[in-house]
Amino acid sequence: MKRHPDAASRLATEVVAPSPEPSRLGMLHFERLNETGWPLLYLDPNCEQQLGIAANELCALIDTPYARLMEPLRQQALHDSIQQQLGQVGHYSVRYRLNTPLGQLQLIETGETLQRFGKELLSGYLLVEPRETCQTERLEAQDANQSEHLLRSRAQQNLIVKLARQRYKATNPHQEAAQLITQAACEAYGLSRAAIWQLDGTKLVPIASYITDPQSSQYPPEFDISGFPAYLQALHSDRAIDARDVQEDPRTRELFDTFFQPFGVRSILDASIRIGGDVVGVLCLEHKGEPRNWHPDEIAFAGELADQYAQVIANQQRLSLTHTLHLFQRAIEQSASAFILVDRNGVVEYVNPSFTTITEFSSEEVQGHHLTELTAMENLSTLLFDTSSVMADSNSWQGEFRSRRKNLDPYWGQLSISKIFDEDGELTHYIGIYEDITQAKLAQEHIERLAYTDNLTGLGNRPCFIREIGKRFTQDPDTQQCLLLVDIDNFKRINDSLGHHTGDKLLISLAQRLRNGISREALLSRFASNEFALLFDGMSPTDGQVMADQVLGIIDKPLFVDKQLISISASLGLACSPQHGKDPATLMKHAGQALHKAKANGKNQVQVFTDALHAETNYKLFVENNLRRALVQDELEVFYQPKLCLRTGKLQGLEALLRWRHPEKGMIRPDQFITVAEETGLIIPIGKWVAREACRMGVKLAALGRGTPQIAINLSPKQFSDPELVDAMKNILLEEGLPAELLELELTESLLLEATEETRKQLQGLKALGVTLAMDDFGTGYSSLSYLKKFPIDVIKIDRSFIKDIPDNQNDMEITSAVIAMARNLKLKVVAEGVETIAQLNFLRHHNCDIGQGYLFDKPIPSGELLGSLERYPHWL
Repeated sequence: MKRHPDAASRLATEVVAPSPEPSRLGMLHFERLNETGWPLLYLDPNCEQQLGIAANELCALIDTPYARLMEPLRQQALHDSIQQQLGQVGHYSVRYRLNTPLGQLQLIETGETLQRFGKELLSGYLLVEPRETCQTERLEAQDANQSEHLLRSRAQQNLIVKLARQRYKATNPHQEAAQLITQAACEAYGLSRAAIWQLDGTKLVPIASYITDPQSSQYPPEFDISGFPAYLQALHSDRAIDARDVQEDPRTRELFDTFFQPFGVRSILDASIRIGGDVVGVLCLEHKGEPRNWHPDEIAFAGELADQYAQVIANQQRLSLTHTLHLFQRAIEQSASAFILVDRNGVVEYVNPSFTTITEFSSEEVQGHHLTELTAMENLSTLLFDTSSVMADSNSWQGEFRSRRKNLDPYWGQLSISKIFDEDGELTHYIGIYEDITQAKLAQEHIERLAYTDNLTGLGNRPCFIREIGKRFTQDPDTQQCLLLVDIDNFKRINDSLGHHTGDKLLISLAQRLRNGISREALLSRFASNEFALLFDGMSPTDGQVMADQVLGIIDKPLFVDKQLISISASLGLACSPQHGKDPATLMKHAGQALHKAKANGKNQVQVFTDALHAETNYKLFVENNLRRALVQDELEVFYQPKLCLRTGKLQGLEALLRWRHPEKGMIRPDQFITVAEETGLIIPIGKWVAREACRMGVKLAALGRGTPQIAINLSPKQFSDPELVDAMKNILLEEGLPAELLELELTESLLLEATEETRKQLQGLKALGVTLAMDDFGTGYSSLSYLKKFPIDVIKIDRSFIKDIPDNQNDMEITSAVIAMARNLKLKVVAEGVETIAQLNFLRHHNCDIGQGYLFDKPIPSGELLGSLERYPHWL
């Protein structure tokens, strides 16, 4: 039997005819981005026949020209429908209208998703539904009004297409679009005036207007509509305000007197301009004359014009945002700072070229890797994810971090890192920005070394010591610490005699000896020129004193410098915490006070701080501060103690004695403030003041005509540091008119013992003036007979310490008689101080002492009482 194969056994290619090409069926292939703006990447060139527009005019990412042909209010709804269909079935189909040069067309768009260029695209076909032209022609023929409506609609559609295809200038597209739309509206509607206003809160600010009636007034610069709630509410709630008669319409009635009547406006059609549902402006179309009924297509057209302007604003915002994003991207790519973007789990998503420059890691080597895998970012991982890190409770952090490059070289970075949150407040990323500050860090360390290191000895300097002692107190404020200040005695003498170069070498050798002789844990610094500071942790005051004695012994050993042995000594001040101070400043102050006391007590010794020492220092400070004021405010006084000739009993002279009458402390003795005056240099102006007062008193006494007693004043060794001393004395004598022979200057033994060549010249200059020079307190110091020969001394004054125990102390009697005999042999006058008894007077007379002074004759007398007190002395020399 002959076999006939059935259709099932045949190949599909033999049964099914080839599918027709979609383009032959009138379908237009497209590809576009899956965005609300319908940005087309490709469109079938046959679109020009069906839509009246070339494909290259519709395919553009800027301005989205295809979307501008659509109904703006439906774009978002269509996009949402597409996304929903794609999520459910993987493809979609939607229907919408386009305003084209050929009129309003109905299109069906169908497509599916496509991944290309790393982005999600939509690919599919557009189908233009056929128009019922015959029916339209019959309706136009049947109804003239409908024909007019269609003509108007065609004109409106052509205008929309024109606006959609308009390319605005980049300088001010808002203004250009507003001018074009207002002009087109006036021409399309036959209006006298149209305007676009920007809504700023409750104020309307004009953007552009078009006026066909030359007699129409211009708009005000701005218009506040807060007082017109009905219009404001309608603007926000309605798509358009179509008022046939603005005087009657409740939405516009309240504006009639203020805004419409002055301009002759009778009817308005206002369409709100919205972006994202928010009213940002209003398109105002105004009609003069009789009330006008607005047709529905006119109302819709006004809305489309408003939407066109909103589209321009949206496009400009998008362009601005795109430009900003591109600019920001270029800024990051070209920034000298490194940028790193890390997701919430610590995986690197992005680094810029500067990151590679700094770390030497390429972007491929770090992107997609966890921070813990990158040696360059180990510390950053700890900062971000350690629960004890500051980032655990903060949204940002700034600071320095240390890391390594790819070649393991260390580097320093200045990092600023912040958290990034999404719209729901959830953490998504970290953004880090940092710079390589290695060179700056090295420079800073170098500067710090220079700032905190003594260039001569290599030890820490004073700022370094202050910083370190502050750290130790901060770390453990209750620990026992001993601070020892060491000052090399008479170091100036070494510099002056051996030279500063040798002095520097001596300090270097001493610093090395101290460093080797004490514990390495002790802090040693060069505190000043010839002063060192040592700080010992965990040491009691007793142990501190033992250590101070050891340091004194270390310094006492001679140093071999410049091929010679140099012996030095030092004064040491010791203060211990917490007994002598619970903070660095107090401890250093008290150690300094102890050091000054050690130097004042003769040097080459250790002085431990005591409360009494602190009180003494405070008292000296009080004296110094008040003594400066005393000289200006006449608190100083001169008292005078008579000196009598022991042979005749006549008044031979007076010694001027300085006193200080403090307004609060009362009378202050000279021994309580003279030393301070010498230390501060105030003794120089005070000494000149005393000399002038004494000379004035001498002139007053001579003017009485009873005799010419000599006035004696004391000169401090510190006054000889004044190079103008001789000239000052000369001027005082001349200005006050006192003969020089009536002035006696009392000098101390210490001045003559330590006198320099300059001092010797000053003494000769004073002697040349004609004054008398007296040696005060003879025998109390390191008496040397040589200076009696070396200097022009006229008088020797025996100190009261040798007189007070006469006649009970045989040694004092022998010394006093010997001094008197020596002075007479040298033809020097002798004055005995402190004569208080008849026995002392008889002893002095017996040994031919010239002059006596003491309470036996008179106490020191205030200058104001002197003339009256001297009445009891009938005989004057």
